[in-house]
Amino acid sequence: MGRTAISKLRFLLAASGVGLVLVSPAASAPATPVPVGPPDGAESEFLPTLKWNPVAGADHYQVEIGADQAFNPALFYISTKNTRAVPDKTVPNGTYWWRVQSVDANGALSPFSAPQAIVKNWAGDTTLTSPANVATIL
Repeated sequence: MGRTAISKLRFLLAASGVGLVLVSPAASAPATPVPVGPPDGAESEFLPTLKWNPVAGADHYQVEIGADQAFNPALFYISTKNTRAVPDKTVPNGTYWWRVQSVDANGALSPFSAPQAIVKNWAGDTTLTSPANVATIL
């Protein structure tokens, strides 16, 4: 084999190696978290703490809360490293939906979990405790 043939062979092998490196598969996304509470369809006087099982390889989680199952509109998002999230928004009575996804350290996203319903129903009656009826206030 001549010197030119060896040079061409080296070039071909090097080009093949670069092609293999460029075509290597991307890392897979983390698994989808599984909601564990509150139970789907639970009724509460306020938006309760949302809980899910941890996912191996997750760096953090993103929780989305919406006014319908399609999250149209999405009312707000919570990003947390915990496996619990406490909604801090006041919303009127009604049915709301939440879902969660995991995010790994490289930013790869899992699919969202199946939507879970929460029925917010603050139906408590208020009772005036003071001043007494027809009291004079000075």
